[in-house]
Order: sequence, then C-alpha cells, then structure tokens
Amino acid sequence: MSFVSSLASKYEGLIRESVSHPLTDELCKGELPDYKLFVYLNQDLKFFQRGMNVFGKTLAYCDDAKSSITLGKQIGFVSNDENEYFEKCLREIELHAKEKVPKMASSNVVLPKVQEYLDLLDFLTYKSESYLELVTFMYVMEFVYLGWAEYNICLGNVKGDLEYKYNEWIVLHSGPDFSNWVEFLKNEVERVTANATEEELKLCERTFVRALKLEIDFFEECYKYSE
Repeated sequence: MSFVSSLASKYEGLIRESVSHPLTDELCKGELPDYKLFVYLNQDLKFFQRGMNVFGKTLAYCDDAKSSITLGKQIGFVSNDENEYFEKCLREIELHAKEKVPKMASSNVVLPKVQEYLDLLDFLTYKSESYLELVTFMYVMEFVYLGWAEYNICLGNVKGDLEYKYNEWIVLHSGPDFSNWVEFLKNEVERVTANATEEELKLCERTFVRALKLEIDFFEECYKYSE
C-alpha cells in the first residue's frame, strides 16, 4: 500500500466527513440558500487569495522540472476561471445576502475557524521550507473539493438544470481535467514520500490530518453562520 493510500485508509472517517457536509450537499442539489452561499464564498474568496501565495511557494520549492510546468499551468487556470466565478457569483447573490447577513455583506468579517485556516496558509507561504508539506496540503485541499463533487454526482444529486451559481462551482471541481490535477498532486506526494525520512513522513501525516480538519471546520462554520 502506498503512503497516501495508507493515510486515506487510516483517516477514512475524516475524509468521508469532509466530502459529505450539508453545505456542499445542499449546494450540489441547488438547495443552499443564497445567504449561506454568500457566506461560504465570501470566506472562501479570502482563502483563495491567500491560497495563491501557497500555490506560488509550492511551485518555487518543486524539485522536478516536469512537475513545475504542471503547477505553473494550474496557477494560470485557477487565477482566471475561479476568480471569474467568485466575482460573478458574489455580485449576483449579494442583494439577498444583505437582507440575511448584512454584517458579512458590508464588512470584512473573518470567521474564527476560517482565520485559523488562513493562519496555516500564511505559515506555509512564509515559514515552510518543505515541498512535501506544501504539496501534501495542496493535495488535501484539492481532493476534498473533488471528493464532495464526485460524491454528490454519484448520488445523483447534481441535476442538469442547476443555476450558474451552483453548477459552475461543481464544474470547476469535477471532470477529467480536475481529476487529473488531483491525481498529479497525489503522485507528487507519493514521489517525495518514497525517499522521505521518518520525520518527513510524520510531517506529511500531520499536514494531511490538519488540512482535513480545517476543511471540515471551514464548511461547518460557514454553514452555521447567522446574524
């Protein structure tokens, strides 16, 4: 069994929890209220902006030329497509959000668990010196998103007539291209762990678990937020 597979088996419960949260389930069904979607995207945009720094740091620390090219291409894709979605969708649902969550819609609110996640992003950007730590985080972050999309697609929850605000977010995190991207990150973790020290393997596992828990907490806090 590969190292990544062993982690997936060991933390199967956490993974299941991360890909089957009510927030993403309702989003995929087209049932997530606009104000909840706004809270989620408002907070996720902060994550997205900081996450681009981690992306760049991961590219800078990559020790394989071919892998560096793949990372660079993905940075370009994310910068364009996801950024466009955030701008368009938040603008579309902001009016409804102002009625239910005026503080979130009008000021720079950062939820506590989201801040904890942002702190990890800052640590990875400015203090981490480990490509394994960086790429492990990237892998968990992306496979959780592929996971909730595939989970709901397999259950038949994603209908063909979903509105843009729901459908586009699912499209961005599913399909062959995104699956290949997540598989690439998994292979990178496997490549580096193949020759890793015991300490490095422990760091990989800690990063894997911490990122999973923060993803779950992120979904939960956004979903339960109210004013």
